[in-house]
Amino acid sequence: MTIVSNDPTWWSAINAYRFASYFVVAAFVALTYDWALTFAQEVELIWRQRLSLMSVLYLGVRYLGILFAGLSILDSVPTIPQTDTVSLIMYLVFNWTNAVVFAMLWGEPG
Repeated sequence: MTIVSNDPTWWSAINAYRFASYFVVAAFVALTYDWALTFAQEVELIWRQRLSLMSVLYLGVRYLGILFAGLSILDSVPTIPQTDTVSLIMYLVFNWTNAVVFAMLWGEPG
């Protein structure tokens, strides 16, 4: 159930949240545009070569970043409704994405 408050003390927070969601969408559009522009080079330089550790790291960080940016839109745009199941799935994917990227960038702990 949605609770609607007409309390003016919340208006600045609501406007800031809405304004921040515009930046999330703009960042995702810029990321997707960059991916579309460089996809031909990626196919030539990464996909057609033999897979190495560096190419796997590159692909992991690149596509996990796109996934993370797409899920950020679902999380931060207030006009997209979420059920409890979708919220749980997003929570799990966010946490595992962070864990995988951290492991890829920092290597083995210890």
